[in-house]
Amino acid sequence: MVANDYIVKGEMAPVFDFLKKKAEINTTQTVDEIESSVYEHIKPYGFKKYGRTLHRFVSEDISQVINFQSGMPARGMGGLLCVNLGIRIPECSERTFQPQPEKKKYYHEYECTIRSRLGIVSGRNETWYDLRKKTAKIIDSIIHEIDQYVLPAYEVLNSRDAILAQRRNYPLLDNLNSLLILLDESMIYGHLGDMEKAKELFELYYQSVVKEYNDLTENGHKQYLKKGERVIFMGQDITAEKDGYVTLYGADHGHIDYLDKLAVGLGLREPV
Repeated sequence: MVANDYIVKGEMAPVFDFLKKKAEINTTQTVDEIESSVYEHIKPYGFKKYGRTLHRFVSEDISQVINFQSGMPARGMGGLLCVNLGIRIPECSERTFQPQPEKKKYYHEYECTIRSRLGIVSGRNETWYDLRKKTAKIIDSIIHEIDQYVLPAYEVLNSRDAILAQRRNYPLLDNLNSLLILLDESMIYGHLGDMEKAKELFELYYQSVVKEYNDLTENGHKQYLKKGERVIFMGQDITAEKDGYVTLYGADHGHIDYLDKLAVGLGLREPV
């Protein structure tokens, strides 16, 4: 497989301009064909098909998801396809130690706790497949990456105990929500009834959030501006006099406020 034959990555805009000039295709029909082929390949592993989502439950209520997302023409991404990946742990998604007992038939990738995309999971940039290329090659590429990287990870991360023990070993499968690991682990331990461990991990996560907030408030963060560009942030109004970085001070206290309320709701702290 030569990735550049049908994968869009890196500098996107020139490629999108090129795609616009090419003949239109039936995107829905092409994605249907790709998804159906992938589904037939992984169906023996217990996956079921719901729209653009391939889904299976493991350990009764943990979801493992493979989702097909078409690019939006309005953003210049018509005729492109990416494949989203996700694992959903109910108590982590719902932020309660006792999640809803009634399961839905399936869950969407954006509802998942652990999330990534094809391309990233194999150590490259996220992959956007050009649907104007040969469909058979796209199918082969997707199935190859799922077989090599996704299914092996899903087979390991198939229970709460396994996720607690092994999640950090799969950072490429966890590129969107990895900063929430301590909070997620707190939720899992709480669900399993280990309130002491749940409280310990929650407070560790809380301390890291407060530390980041204080650092951004005191030291700020850098943002690059071109000459003449303007940025308004937390009461600061800066127009760049030349190309370069400016320092913006401040941070949103909202997440800390949310965690304070969550801790009380979970029974990890007494009401103030």
